[in-house]
Amino acid sequence: TYKAFLPAMMASNHGHLVSIASSAGLTGVSSLSDYCSSKFAAIGFAESVNLEMRALRRSGIKTTIVCPFFINTGMFDGFFFSRWPHLLPTLDPEYVAAKIVTAVRRDQEMLLLPRSLYFIFALKNILPVKITVLLMDYFGCLHVMDTFRGRAKKD
Repeated sequence: TYKAFLPAMMASNHGHLVSIASSAGLTGVSSLSDYCSSKFAAIGFAESVNLEMRALRRSGIKTTIVCPFFINTGMFDGFFFSRWPHLLPTLDPEYVAAKIVTAVRRDQEMLLLPRSLYFIFALKNILPVKITVLLMDYFGCLHVMDTFRGRAKKD
């Protein structure tokens, strides 16, 4: 979709690109390597376009990268993450949509949901990998997909 809108935005030096990625694009998740890699790519692409707009002095073109935790859409039905549900709750789609609108209005470049992800990913980036893996195991992150069922098929 960037390809469809970016030329007109560049011509007018005005617009806002929103990339919906995932918190799984900021860290690996056991049993989700294909999903994580696509989200890592989406984040890298959006960051690169943002830097290109800056290099081209297109300051009127804004970008927002959205990285939510699991959203209650049925896509990840059955995933396990009940050890700390207040720290990382499953998100309601309406809540996520409202936060995205607010982020766009504020020209926020990166939106992590819930807010606890800002702290979690800051820690992940400064701690040694062995400590990060131990913490992920403690919080249940190594087994979130063990009970995964997926979205129910429609008749």
